[in-house]
Amino acid sequence: MKFLIPFILVLAASTTHASELEKLGWLAGHWVSPDGAAEEVWLEPKGGTMSGSFRWVFPNGKVVLEYMVIEQTEDGITFRFKHYNPNFEPWEKGEPNTYRVIAIEDHSVSFERVSENDKAPLKYRYSRQDDMLEFMGEGDSGEDPLVLRFHIRK
Repeated sequence: MKFLIPFILVLAASTTHASELEKLGWLAGHWVSPDGAAEEVWLEPKGGTMSGSFRWVFPNGKVVLEYMVIEQTEDGITFRFKHYNPNFEPWEKGEPNTYRVIAIEDHSVSFERVSENDKAPLKYRYSRQDDMLEFMGEGDSGEDPLVLRFHIRK
């Protein structure tokens, strides 16, 4: 019995953490831009994580690839990603781009950058309306703020 109590406490704690991540279940699915050039796939929350990938193919043949993880920790929900070339060489040589959740609403989530990569947007936001997912990244690079926006459908 004394061995069962710590197991039950760990199980209860992981269930509490997982429930916060469950609020992002609406993000799961295969999302595609109207022209088919951009695709994003998110797996359902499981084991305290959601994993996803993103691919953007330009008319000139250049490809942007990302591998993404949203993780529930004791400190909250963290979003991490790295960009890759098709040969799986990472663009970011060190730590991944790392963000923390700053707001979760019914069908939207906002993240703020905590890593030091000033080339990555300061904030990311996903919001869903029906079968449309909007992704927006915004930053501040002086007079020319970075704004990236995608509308993709399930």
